[in-house]
Amino acid sequence: MTRSGRVLLHMPQHLADEARLPQFYRTIARGLHQRGAEVAVVHRQIEALQGLPPGPDFHLVHNGAAQGASLLNCAIAYLAPYFYADPQGIYFESRVTASRFDPTLQPEAQMMRRFQMLRARYVEPRISRYTQPAPVQSYPAGAIAVFLQDWSEPVARARHMMAAEMVQTVVAGAMGRPVVIKPHPRTRGLETLELLQDLTLQHPEVIVTEGNLHDILASAAVCVTISSSVALEAMLHRKPVVLFGRSDLHHCASTVRQAADWPEALRRALSQDWPFEAFVYWFCEQHLRGGKDMIAPLLTRMRAAGADFAALGL
Repeated sequence: MTRSGRVLLHMPQHLADEARLPQFYRTIARGLHQRGAEVAVVHRQIEALQGLPPGPDFHLVHNGAAQGASLLNCAIAYLAPYFYADPQGIYFESRVTASRFDPTLQPEAQMMRRFQMLRARYVEPRISRYTQPAPVQSYPAGAIAVFLQDWSEPVARARHMMAAEMVQTVVAGAMGRPVVIKPHPRTRGLETLELLQDLTLQHPEVIVTEGNLHDILASAAVCVTISSSVALEAMLHRKPVVLFGRSDLHHCASTVRQAADWPEALRRALSQDWPFEAFVYWFCEQHLRGGKDMIAPLLTRMRAAGADFAALGL
């Protein structure tokens, strides 16, 4: 078989080097190579990928929102083992964002089994995508739990307002409920550090903690975030979610686009009977890819996106 095309991993400049390639893409590259493909890392140029014409190559775009022939946008999804391989984008730009969710159509036995599996994987051992403190801490019952996110390309594109305005809106409209705020475990941004400093001075009653997110969610009444994976973890705790950004989790959450939306979004979150089990199954099993073998589901998505397997040597 004569191979005429390659699988190209489109990475931002600081990752466009095989030596700096994240483990997620190393696994993809190794798996595709073992199946006969030539894989190369190239510098991601989003504008050049839009409307890409058909050709022998196939394009995997990190954190992308490009749409073109033989192309998938990729990223690790909210919780392992799931990941995106989507022809439109990732997170709020993925195809699932505009998809219709009907909880009555989800198979009850499968959805309960998947929900319990994820609870056993994350909630019961109190682990998350990022390392969480082991010591158990207690927090006020019925609190509004706010989870901050550090800067990233997807977060910057998703958020409806800056983190400071989100926190000010929540604290001002807490309606007597305690507010617990957890910075992101990888917080390095000046925006977050300044926000927490101002918050300590202006609102000493607000609890700022680096504690285990599962302890916070266990006692909270509601979870607030821009678009973080903690929203999905809150659903595993059967706690309602309010999003301050665009998200493909919006089907099972309230959303705040401007500060004036907060009171109604909070009321709706606390008063509605949310179909958490059905949504988690629908979202993870029907729209993401996952499993011990990443390559098999990726190849299925590549074929659906127009990959020429003969040209790629697959």
